[in-house]
Amino acid sequence: MARRGMRDRSARTIAALLAAGMVFAAGGALACGYHNPSDIARGALNYIYPKSLYVRTAVWQAQNSGLLAPRPARAVKDLFAFQRTAAGLQQLGDALGPAPAPRLGFTVVLLDSMLWSRYAPSESGFDVDVHVKGPQKGDAVLVTQSEVIRALNVGRLGFDVAEAQGLIRLYGPADRQEAVRSILQGLPKDTRADPPQGVEGASG
Repeated sequence: MARRGMRDRSARTIAALLAAGMVFAAGGALACGYHNPSDIARGALNYIYPKSLYVRTAVWQAQNSGLLAPRPARAVKDLFAFQRTAAGLQQLGDALGPAPAPRLGFTVVLLDSMLWSRYAPSESGFDVDVHVKGPQKGDAVLVTQSEVIRALNVGRLGFDVAEAQGLIRLYGPADRQEAVRSILQGLPKDTRADPPQGVEGASG
């Protein structure tokens, strides 16, 4: 009962912090470098899913080592960033194949945009609902970034390597985590794109 009460309090906390972030974004009352709504949401996420923010460091390290495509030398505003990200999330869902269990849904959150998407099993595989409010009860939650989704989609990176290097972190019930892990391990991989030697995963 104590554990359930803690989960309930945690859920209320993240909901309140995310709501605060939306208020800031909508009203601009605290629109300065010290009150970034995305940073507030990431802080809440890290509270519920401990060490999830390690993914950001792991992505940075993987870009430096060549495991992921390098960062652009200069940030360029992409007017179609959301559309590209949504298409990538949909592409991932199309590649998953049939769900091993009819109730095995899972949720993905991208740290770079704080975009939540849910993968729900269907007769043909998985339906992807981009831009949901968060996970459903019992979901495994996969924390990553859009760069990792792109690498998985083109076969540059296999799921096992991505998880081992800290580019993906799974949370939620252990059996759901293992089921999602099994699904993602089946993604096609370009065997020519092996990770460079000496790449070390993020600590933790």
